[in-house]
This record gives sequence, structure tokens and C-alpha cells, in this order.
Amino acid sequence: MGSNSTNNKNIMRKKLQFLISILLLLNSSCSHKVSYLDENYPYLVPKIYANTIINTEGRFIQNITMSPSGKEVLLGQTDSAMWRYERILRIKKLEHKITIDTPQFVKDFKYEHNWFIGEPMISPDNKDLYFVADLPPNYWNSKRTKNGEWSTPFKMDSLSTEKGDWYMSSSGNNTLYFTDGNIFKSPRKNGKYNSRIKVKGEFNELDAGDPCISKKEDYMIFASVREGGYGQGDIYVSFNDGKGNWSKAYNLGKEVNTTYWESAPYISPDEKWLFFSRREKGEHSKFQRIYWVSMEVINKSKNDK
Repeated sequence: MGSNSTNNKNIMRKKLQFLISILLLLNSSCSHKVSYLDENYPYLVPKIYANTIINTEGRFIQNITMSPSGKEVLLGQTDSAMWRYERILRIKKLEHKITIDTPQFVKDFKYEHNWFIGEPMISPDNKDLYFVADLPPNYWNSKRTKNGEWSTPFKMDSLSTEKGDWYMSSSGNNTLYFTDGNIFKSPRKNGKYNSRIKVKGEFNELDAGDPCISKKEDYMIFASVREGGYGQGDIYVSFNDGKGNWSKAYNLGKEVNTTYWESAPYISPDEKWLFFSRREKGEHSKFQRIYWVSMEVINKSKNDK
């Protein structure tokens, strides 16, 4: 009896071990591993991201976006004197080296004003790249080619291009968000973005820009200049209740927002990290860097209120 009991326990233990191994395998195959350019991970206090790689002396950087693997990073590079002078920089993480260059589609890109092409955003499925160029700014789209590069961009005529500063972010359900002082959304219909619907919510009745939306669209992070902020411009978050209703704006707090200008938030592909830009001031700035912080700061900002 004792021998049979021991054998049964061994069999059950082996079955349990097998089940655990299968679950671990499934979990690892479903998990989305992102390769970052920095292993100095932050928590609730932001850190400069990829110092000496992205953030180098004399380089002014904002609007980070990356492929789902994290191995291709696109950035908006600006100037000290004039913030709006922007161009796109690319950093690629290869097997044995890191390369920094100007993408070929930028070199080949022809547009009327040769001083503004920026605010890149790679879609979550890695198939599309969106950016803004020219004055007044127009939306442009580039497709991922078979060799991994980006195709010749084309202007998105299905979106109206009113005057003002425009920003965009692509979420997981084919909805494009953009702003000209307030945030709008434009669901894709028949392969085209062809409508502008103002996002309803108290947070959107005031200045709101640089929107970045989670893949499930359950929260939105944006930049704003409003009363009660910590500096020249702050980063906020608003939550969706699942019925299309957006909460009030929650300031991300004094660790993220300082007396400087925080803007251009970006949610990492695995939604573990929030990236953003911090600039000393609009014109004749001494620095502009990319920082990162744990996404735990989002829930903390809501719980602290």
C-alpha cells in the first residue's frame, strides 16, 4: 500500500511538473520580449535613457518610437535655438553592434519646406510608420518592406490637414489619435482614416497634445500646459472606463514633471515603461533628453489623488 501510494505521488508530481513546464512554455511564447538599449532600469523616479547612445552631449532628442522588438528606434532630433526644427534619426540594435543613421526614406523624401520632418510613430504591428512633415504639417505614411526598411512615404490625403501643431499615435485597434490643441480620433474604415471625432472627456476641454494610447485604449497619456502643473509643460494620464468615457486628467507627479518642459510621452511595446522628453525651455535650450520610468507611475498618480 505504501509503495503504491509513493508511486502515485511520483506520477502526480511528474504530471504536475509536465503541466508547469507546458504553462511556462506557453507563457514564454506569448510574452513579448523587448530588447532595450539600456539595462539601468528605472522605477518611480525617471532616468535618462541610453546615455551615450541616444542622449549624447549636444544632441536634442524627443518623440521616441520603436519596433515591437525594440531593435529599431526612431527619434525626433531638434535644435537648441528653435524647437520646431526637426528631423528623424534612427538607431538599430544589431547582433554585435549598434548603428546610428538617417533612414533612407528621410534622405529621399521631398517636401516643400526642408526643415520639418518629425514626430515618428511605428504602429504596434510593425507594418506602418507615421510622421508629420512640412508647414502646415501634413500626415505621411510609410510601409514596412520585405527587406525590413521603410517604403517611399505618401501623404495621407484622407485626413484633413488644418493649420496648427499635429501629433499622432497608433493604438492596437486601428484607431489613429491626433490633436490640434485637443485630441481627436479617426477610426480606419475601408483601409482609410477619414473622420475626426473629438474625444469626449473633461480632460480634453483644456489644452491636450502628444497623445499616446495603450493598445487596449484603456488609458491615454498626453502632454498639456494647464493650471496646477509643475513647470512649463507636464504629462498627464486619463483612464477609460470601458464604455468610452474618459476620466479627468491625472498629473504624473513631481518626479516625472519638473520646472522644465516635459512632453512627447511614449508607451513601450510591452507597456512596462513610459518614455518622455524633458527640455529646459522652448528656445535656446541647454538640453533636451529622453527619460524612461516604470509604468507603475500611472497607477500611482491615480491612487495619490
